[in-house]
Amino acid sequence: MTGEELVNRIVEEVLRRLNRVQVPVSPPPGHRRILVVVTGGTIGARVALEELACLKKERGVGLEYFILFSRSAAAIHDPEKWGRELQAVDVLIEGKNSRGRSTEVLKLCDLVVVPVLTRATAARLASLLLDSAAAEVLADALMRGLPVIAAGDAADPASEGFARLGMNRGRPPLVQAMKDNLEKIAGYGVTLVPARELGSVVAEMIGRRADPGTAPQLLLRSKNVPESPYQLPAVLSSVPAVEQRSDRRMVITRTELDALVNNKGVVRIPRGALVTPLAWDIIRGAGWQVEEV
Repeated sequence: MTGEELVNRIVEEVLRRLNRVQVPVSPPPGHRRILVVVTGGTIGARVALEELACLKKERGVGLEYFILFSRSAAAIHDPEKWGRELQAVDVLIEGKNSRGRSTEVLKLCDLVVVPVLTRATAARLASLLLDSAAAEVLADALMRGLPVIAAGDAADPASEGFARLGMNRGRPPLVQAMKDNLEKIAGYGVTLVPARELGSVVAEMIGRRADPGTAPQLLLRSKNVPESPYQLPAVLSSVPAVEQRSDRRMVITRTELDALVNNKGVVRIPRGALVTPLAWDIIRGAGWQVEEV
């Protein structure tokens, strides 16, 4: 870190503590800012918080979090605790101090993370019913072309959390409607992952955006790669050497690719798996073909 960068960091911290400044000074190269949007669910929340806190610990001053709580999230979770755990630059709460500020903060950020995506927010976003701060800022982020990564445990009716709460007895049309909402927002560009994978997927996305040589995703897409860069159609199969969980979608990161590619350059990916953008870039760069199994 140069002397000028160090001075900028000190000035920013002093201003933040004295004035809760809304627009921090320009960050040094490689610095990343993430808007964390928390909605009012509990399934997977603790795990997701730990994942993001660990990522902050690893990245240190090179990573900053801003947090936006929905009204229901502020009633269920402890905003001050989340702020401390994530060492957040600012904590915004819908209906309290977020009016106008969430849009300004979004402009500063490189990506958006939803550690707790609820059924309600998924339904709002899928229907483009932007009557809540969370749904509106997520739609705005997607329209700006920012990556949006969401832990879907609290919105997926097939998750373990729903079973633990005894909420796994719904009729098929109701369950399918909830799944359709998730499929729809995935089509909008939301990367859906299990809470336990949130840290690793966000870390990969940060690394990908830090690479100035990364070409736009659409220009690199081969005819063999599915239209959605984030997920494949929904049915899990088993692939050797990769951990499987029948109740959750597998997440394929770059570390799993060696176990999935054969000597003919064919990557065998289970249907329903979530493939991170960096993994897709590696597949395309190597010229591998994708086979769904």
